Amino acid sequence: MDDTQFQQGLARRRRIMGAEYVERAFPDAQAPQDGEPPFGQDFQRFMTEYAWGAVWGRGNLTDRERHMVTLGILAALGRERELEGHVRATRQTGVSPRDLSDVLHQVAIYAGVPAALSGFSTAQRVYDAQQE
Repeated sequence: MDDTQFQQGLARRRRIMGAEYVERAFPDAQAPQDGEPPFGQDFQRFMTEYAWGAVWGRGNLTDRERHMVTLGILAALGRERELEGHVRATRQTGVSPRDLSDVLHQVAIYAGVPAALSGFSTAQRVYDAQQE
């Protein structure tokens, strides 16, 4: 594996999603007795290296633009859990509530009103929790 790409992805993932979120994503570093890494640890490395290092690291889109695309895709696919985490991360990428509203309007037209409604509901839960 490309350790440079992993390290760049790890830094970007921490910057956007927050260090605490990223630390929870990686299981305890202590390997079980069989020498294998904890279940899921290799997948988290894969995601960090390729999603956050290679894809998010491509040059033409800003993190803000890339995040709006990600939010739209997650909403369109109905991935509420992942959408929730990315809505929380909008503070780090400069995606405003108005930006997200515009993204969700696009989702309504191209992926359907139920997907957009679910996205609005998820975002509202996150915004409400952030105000507490």
